[in-house]
Amino acid sequence: MKHLLLSTALLFAATQASLAETPRETHRAMLDRANIGGHGIAYLDLGHPDDPAVMLLHGIPTSSYLYRDVAPRIAAAGYRVIVPDLLGHGASDRPDDMAVYATEARAARMLELADSLGIERFALVLHDVGGMTGWSMVGQAPERLTSIAATNTLAGLDGVTPTPLVMQMMAGQVSPMDAFADLDDPAVAREMAQMWMDQGYSGPGTAPAQEVDAYGTDLVGAGAAYSAFFGMAVPAFMQGGEALAADLAAYDGPTAIIFGEQDRFFAPDIVIPDLAAKLGTDEGDITRIPDAGHFLQTQAPDAYVAALTAFLNKNLEN
Repeated sequence: MKHLLLSTALLFAATQASLAETPRETHRAMLDRANIGGHGIAYLDLGHPDDPAVMLLHGIPTSSYLYRDVAPRIAAAGYRVIVPDLLGHGASDRPDDMAVYATEARAARMLELADSLGIERFALVLHDVGGMTGWSMVGQAPERLTSIAATNTLAGLDGVTPTPLVMQMMAGQVSPMDAFADLDDPAVAREMAQMWMDQGYSGPGTAPAQEVDAYGTDLVGAGAAYSAFFGMAVPAFMQGGEALAADLAAYDGPTAIIFGEQDRFFAPDIVIPDLAAKLGTDEGDITRIPDAGHFLQTQAPDAYVAALTAFLNKNLEN
């Protein structure tokens, strides 16, 4: 594992100070890269290679950078932590071929990444629309998953309040190509990141500048990739009921829900019970974090790590 020594240094640093101030460039320097199906996938790989593995998936407009504060602490608890940049995001490749962003293809790519790292079984942690990829992984290879934690993600449309731009795409009022046509302009990219991150925090102007700068920089030049991704994702999201039910039915192992109760994208009072019913999650495995919104990894890292590692530890035997 290329970054084992760097991982050790990071674990030490995490005990000294929060990594929330780690700049985007430093984070990127920590990433490994794998060729998966002809595409470059960047990923963070922390912890000892023989420790139980955990894969953390991000959503939009984030990347592995979302987990920069919590991944070293999960690794320090005795886990090998894999955090990919999904195709089209972060430091991974940005193809403009819509087919590569099909839900099943995204899921197969993550399973192949685990294969390339010699990981047979692992816990899966999902966030935001990373859940769409994760649920398809469940359907494709349920026997490989030791446990699943759903963190401010969803398994259906109930309780969803997308950004205005995504709502327009869902309503057919604007095409994905037009929606992301101007992302070569850094000012437009930053404005779009601001829109997403503000809604994930507490409204206009509330997202930390460091978050907006990082994801705004990632979005520059990502117009074709985002158009292709949303060209596949929006119809799948709107029509995925039966396929989603079949995917979820394939898994009967341990599940947890960890949810920021101030989420402005996914209404907790609707989404948490829906997830619990579909996943069969016991009430004792549901953690509600009252002071966190959508991005609980950065808004409430202590509570997030405590809840997630407690769940993982409890299910080590699986």
